[in-house]
Amino acid sequence: MRKTFPHYSQLDAMDCGPSCLRMIAQYYGRKYSLQTLRERCYITRMGVSMLGISDAAESIGFRTLGVKTDFEQLSRETPLPCILHWNQNHFVVCYGIKKTQKGEYKIKISDPARDKIVISEDDFLKHWLSTKVDGKNIGTALLLTPSPEFYQYEDDYQQGKKNLYYYVKYLIPYKSQIAQLIIGMLLGSLFQLIFPFLTQAMVDQGIGNANLSFVTLTLIAQLILSVTQLGVNFIRSWITLHVNTRINITLISDFLSKLMKLPIRYFDTKNIGDIMQRIGDHGRIESFLTGSTLSTLFSFANFFIFAFILAYYNLPILGVFIVGNSLYIAWIMLFLRYRRILDSNRFAQAAAEQGNLYHMITGMQDIKLNNCERQQRWKWERIQVKLFRISMKGVALGQYQQVGSLFFNQITSLLISFLAAKAVIDGDITLGMMMSISYIIGQLSAPIGEVIGFTQSLQDAKISLERLNEVHNKEDEEFNITEKINQLPDNKSI
Repeated sequence: MRKTFPHYSQLDAMDCGPSCLRMIAQYYGRKYSLQTLRERCYITRMGVSMLGISDAAESIGFRTLGVKTDFEQLSRETPLPCILHWNQNHFVVCYGIKKTQKGEYKIKISDPARDKIVISEDDFLKHWLSTKVDGKNIGTALLLTPSPEFYQYEDDYQQGKKNLYYYVKYLIPYKSQIAQLIIGMLLGSLFQLIFPFLTQAMVDQGIGNANLSFVTLTLIAQLILSVTQLGVNFIRSWITLHVNTRINITLISDFLSKLMKLPIRYFDTKNIGDIMQRIGDHGRIESFLTGSTLSTLFSFANFFIFAFILAYYNLPILGVFIVGNSLYIAWIMLFLRYRRILDSNRFAQAAAEQGNLYHMITGMQDIKLNNCERQQRWKWERIQVKLFRISMKGVALGQYQQVGSLFFNQITSLLISFLAAKAVIDGDITLGMMMSISYIIGQLSAPIGEVIGFTQSLQDAKISLERLNEVHNKEDEEFNITEKINQLPDNKSI
């Protein structure tokens, strides 16, 4: 049995029940796809009931028992993990209840809408308790224990899933444009490589020897290189726009084609907002394929080139730069887990907002007939409050990252400035070399930012891919191509 309790995030706003069951099934050693459990739970647009979760659990070999109990009985007699009804509109998994030395209880919760959390008894009761019976505050729980049949059923988890390599095929028709982008990046890297040597020559040869003509010639060369580099970047921008637009259209067109092949019952269980958000997910994949990947690849090449030049100038400075920026990258990586949680929460609320607006506009006649305009507006405003809170958490997360990055970058810059100034004073490098080192440090910092951006873009693309796989892995409604009409009638009438 696993020592660490597994966690799965829900892909849709209504997936909390199947996600909880999926966690418990994996805890006992069996993996199931979310789609299979979703179908067995009889999920609808309104979500899933505890009865539906119980039916799904029994269909894969669990023994289930729905109970209403108080906290004392839950903590002492209930087999864990179990599924709890949370806030009267959600399901979570309770996988541990521990009493501390101070006599306080700590409850371990795996929330598919958030993450694994540990909360106090007071917070737990505030979310779990629902009614009062015979003077006792009670909540609802679904107890699950595996039967022998549970271990006999076959998993369906290993099914054909599309990964990021599948989407690389969308780049194949644009090989010539991508080749032009690569050439443009190579030229840009070459121009950047020349600048530090021009700077060193201008200071050491021109200013050092009081040769104004050489200084002028060097500045003209830098101007020509800058203008040429700007022109190359303009061309790259137009090519990127052309490729990105076509790929995005193709991605969404294929997704819509897949949607149109799905059975009607699929749309009876989906909110319009969830489908619209999945269409938006294609933009992340397109951005990752055409933007982050190529630019990061050349950023790596630039990094090694400029690192070699910096090592030629002063090896200790390169060592300080690598150590400082390694700590900076490690600090940023610590927050990737929280970015994923925020992204899942933002997806759920954005889907709810789009669905709410759609139903509000299309159902305006019913809203007016039932005189519930204010209630519908309040419902939309509550969603906006939740989105605002998620945005606040996103800003706070970004600020935590900025504090660490500012600390590591400033310490690294100060140490590099000290080492460079000391090397000039000791006569190890010239003043022109010191200025070149400053330029090289700037060029080395850019790939570090690209790596961090690439990591975050890769994470976003993987999250989007998980949501899109839920659609692509569903079977089409039509299976037999021979049943389709392959010729028009004589009168050509539709």
